[in-house]
Amino acid sequence: MTDDHSTGRPTDAASSAPDPSFGGGMSEARKERGASVRVFLYIAGSHLLLGFMALLFYLGSHAQK
Repeated sequence: MTDDHSTGRPTDAASSAPDPSFGGGMSEARKERGASVRVFLYIAGSHLLLGFMALLFYLGSHAQK
């Protein structure tokens, strides 16, 4: 047991460790779905950015000089 310096009460070191079975309240399926959505958004966003840059290059090469 160690002392908690903020309250002065003894604490149990094992109880302050995170519970690996808890998982932050999210199931594995929800974590996988969240990761899949994030990957989709990153891919879609990068394609939109690259499409916009390609449009700028196209318009720049066809500009009146």
